[in-house]
Amino acid sequence: MREKRNWDVFLSVLSLLIFAALSCSPKPASIVKSYQEAYNNHDLDGVLALYAEDASFEIIGQVSLQGKKQVRELTEYDFVLNIHMSCDQFRTRGDSVMCQLEETNDWLKASGIQRARYMATFMVRNGLIQSVRAELAPETEQAIGKILDPLIEWASQHRPELLAEMMPEKAFIYNADNAKKSLSLLHEWKEMVRRKAPALHWQKLSR
Repeated sequence: MREKRNWDVFLSVLSLLIFAALSCSPKPASIVKSYQEAYNNHDLDGVLALYAEDASFEIIGQVSLQGKKQVRELTEYDFVLNIHMSCDQFRTRGDSVMCQLEETNDWLKASGIQRARYMATFMVRNGLIQSVRAELAPETEQAIGKILDPLIEWASQHRPELLAEMMPEKAFIYNADNAKKSLSLLHEWKEMVRRKAPALHWQKLSR
């Protein structure tokens, strides 16, 4: 009888400990806010500490990454381009956090687009980001297409070897080295456009 009572006490204490641990777990929205802060501080270790090992990252129709290695390379790419992001209009549903995300970086500024807007969903479990899934706002997708399409067409003719390095099998590789190359290529193409059409105001290309 005493053994049963001790066992009941043990189970009660264990349940309380589990409940306390779960109660102390960071809320999903607070994890996303910590992610934003670490990203804007360009704190690579801080960002990666918030990701699960098998985390995925997707921008619909643009980027699809799996695992911490690829996520790390994307983060390094963003940091080289001096990214800054902001999230607002948070909505939480279970483990999912939805928000409007806006980012700017050196490539966007140089292109004349200035800012990219997304609808983003973060899946957070046990205090770690399991997945990030984002969709470009239609106006952002259109503006990027107006720059990327002619840029890639020009690079395929004038910088084919560099383009092949950046896009093996026609898929862009997100890493720190390609961040530098993509910005350099944009500046070179931009200068070519200005020389050929000096009367054309650059900002019109991104509208």
